[in-house]
Amino acid sequence: MPLVTTTAGDLFVMRRGRAGPPLICIHGAGGSARHWGLLLEPLATVAQVYAVDLPGHGRSPAADGTVTITRYAQAISALHTALALPPAIVVGHSMGGAIALQLAVGAPQIVAGLGLVGSAARLRVAPALLAGLAGDAAARQEAINTLAHWLFSPAADPALISEAFAEYAALDPAILLADLQACDGFDIRSQLAAIRSPALVVTGADDTLTPPKLGAELAAGLGVEHHLLANAGHMPMLEAPDQLSELLLRFISTLA
Repeated sequence: MPLVTTTAGDLFVMRRGRAGPPLICIHGAGGSARHWGLLLEPLATVAQVYAVDLPGHGRSPAADGTVTITRYAQAISALHTALALPPAIVVGHSMGGAIALQLAVGAPQIVAGLGLVGSAARLRVAPALLAGLAGDAAARQEAINTLAHWLFSPAADPALISEAFAEYAALDPAILLADLQACDGFDIRSQLAAIRSPALVVTGADDTLTPPKLGAELAAGLGVEHHLLANAGHMPMLEAPDQLSELLLRFISTLA
C-alpha cells in the first residue's frame, strides 16, 4: 500500500490480509512498521492488517508541531478515517500501546479491541537516557548503545542488538528524543477504569524498559489477564514472534 493521505499528513502503511476485522499495528518509540514484519503473515490469516509508520518514522514524512502521544493518536484516528474502516483492533508496542490506550479514551468508537505489548499506563524514561540523547554526538551514541541493549533479553540473539543500534543510530536523533520525551510525559492510570474495550496485555519476562510489574498493573487496571513471555525482553515481536502471534490470534478469535 502506498502512502495514505490523511488529515494529519501522509502515512506509509504495510497491508496484509483481505478478510476479517481490521487490525492496526503501531510501533514504539523510534521504530517503524518493520518491527511487526514477522507477525504480518500469521495475523493476515484472520484479519486485515495495517502496520503504520508514524509521522517522521520509516517511510512516513514528518509532521509539524510538538510530538505527543495525543497527537500520534490523532494521526491513527485520521488514518482510520482515511481508510474508511469499521472499528479496529489496535495493537501497540510500548509507545504504540500508549497511543492505543489514548485512542481508547479519546476515540473509543473506533476501537474494537486493544493489543498492548511491552507497554504500561505510565511510561517513565530513565533521565540518563534522555540526557544522553539530548547531548553531543558521543553522548547520543552511548545512549543509543544503552537503549539497544535494554531492548532485549539476555537470551536474545546478539545480532538483534546490533540491528537495533544501527536502526536507531540512523534515525534523526530529534525524533527518538521527542518520542521518549512524549513517553515520559504519558500517564493514563487514572483513566484506565473508563476503558471498556476488550484488551490483551503482553510483557516480556525479561523486559527492562517496561518491567513485568508495570504490565501487571496495566492488566489489573483494565481488568484483564497479564501474559508473560519467557526469554523475551522489550521486543517480543522480534524475540518471540511465534508466542506473540499465538496470543494475538487467540485474542482476535474472541472478538470475531
